[in-house]
Amino acid sequence: MNDDLTLTEEQKNKVLEVWKANPKAPPFLRDISKVVFGKEVDGRSKEGKAIKEFLAEQSLMPKSPEYVPKDEITLTENQKEFIINNGSTMNALEMAKTLFNNKRLSNLNKETKTVNDFLKTVDKKVLYGDLGEVPEEVTYRPPKTFERMLFKINKYIHEGIHKEKITSRQKKEVNAIIGYLNTYRYTHQINTYTSQSDRELYESSFIRYTFDKADLTQEEVDQYIVLSTEVVISSSIQATIVKLQGLLDNATDNPDNVKISMSLVEAINTARTEYNQCVMRQQKLLNDLKEKRSDRIKNQIKENASILNLVQLWKDEESRIKLINLANLRRQVLKDEIERLTTMDEVKCRILGISPEEVLNG
Repeated sequence: MNDDLTLTEEQKNKVLEVWKANPKAPPFLRDISKVVFGKEVDGRSKEGKAIKEFLAEQSLMPKSPEYVPKDEITLTENQKEFIINNGSTMNALEMAKTLFNNKRLSNLNKETKTVNDFLKTVDKKVLYGDLGEVPEEVTYRPPKTFERMLFKINKYIHEGIHKEKITSRQKKEVNAIIGYLNTYRYTHQINTYTSQSDRELYESSFIRYTFDKADLTQEEVDQYIVLSTEVVISSSIQATIVKLQGLLDNATDNPDNVKISMSLVEAINTARTEYNQCVMRQQKLLNDLKEKRSDRIKNQIKENASILNLVQLWKDEESRIKLINLANLRRQVLKDEIERLTTMDEVKCRILGISPEEVLNG
């Protein structure tokens, strides 16, 4: 399909009219197109190309629009402090997205370049404390700050956690998973993977399983590490099955490859058996973890209920003691009154027609 456009004689005349209207100051292409086509276009459009082609035939050149650079971005002291505190665990793009609250930023945006330029000016000792701790590209470094961990969670969790709407419970969970990811066993396991995709699969699996569990024991953390490892293993087995299946499809096209085909079929069956066993291990381990945690939560609820009962009993006991004290106080008041009455003359007591025992005991 040809997208070229040829100006009509009428359109050519309009172009020349615009040009002749101010010969000392050549018009912009957008001004010419607005008269000729009723809209502003640039030189990449078919209308713009047609106008430029006609003007070139007349040895004329429209004025190019002036380049207006974007305003320079100046980092605030708070932003600089954020970069220094997180430069050892977050890259320039991740920090730019957080600092400027724009998830659409790329490495080409001015915000990212500004953060990266500032990072280059910071002493490595400030970022890492010790030059010996500067991470290598092949070494995985777990997040150590709240912002970095929140970024990781939102990377792998669909709904994620909104920083502006975060609850105290979610804050506790984020801080907990920072500890989980900084255990030696976790970092050791992820550093055994040489493939970036395997690392991300392992990391994403562990984070998805644990990001909302702030009460895991160390034993449970180790089990989730094993579970995430099994996820990577099953993915690797799946990839092997796909490769073997492709080889089998090619081998079956040649009747001389019967032995090879049989070997491939056997290998595929073995791989599928391993895959099924791996999936079963994952399911069993996940069910065990859910059951253990469920039982622990139930026990905690029972313990809390027992504590509440004790508190209620204590409150009831406290009420009874108060009532008894009030009754004793009332008896003391009556006793004092009786003693006062006994100091009156015997005649006055008889006139009242009561005895001290009657007043005291009713």
